[in-house]
Amino acid sequence: MRAGDEALAEQVCHLFDDDGASDRAVDPGPFLQRPEAVMFVIEDENELCGCAYGHELVHPDGDRTMLLYSLDVAEPFRRRGFGAALVNAFVDHAREMGCSEVWVLTDDDNVAAVATYGAAGGQRDPGCQVMFVWSLSERPD
Repeated sequence: MRAGDEALAEQVCHLFDDDGASDRAVDPGPFLQRPEAVMFVIEDENELCGCAYGHELVHPDGDRTMLLYSLDVAEPFRRRGFGAALVNAFVDHAREMGCSEVWVLTDDDNVAAVATYGAAGGQRDPGCQVMFVWSLSERPD
């Protein structure tokens, strides 16, 4: 999805509500307008099934990688290959953009994510164990 797909992106934000988006107005325009931002959706018979989005990161040495920030598949569509298809589309896009790597973070407890990323050809990085977060703002209630 790109600029001009704001209505569909807004549906995605409300359907896959990880941070209270269904209770507030959302504006996906700034995300879609950023050239380094990528969002894919998958539909089945015009019904939204899932989405994946992330960002291209340019390193100081010029190397470019893609962070797969989020993958969501609606409950009725899980275990049907939609997650792997979204991951594969994201990886293919990164390859076309000349990126050297795609990476994603998840927890061992997220069995579905671990299985999906492995099925889509991802290899586990044994050195990746800890993530720190700095929360810089509060979400409005």
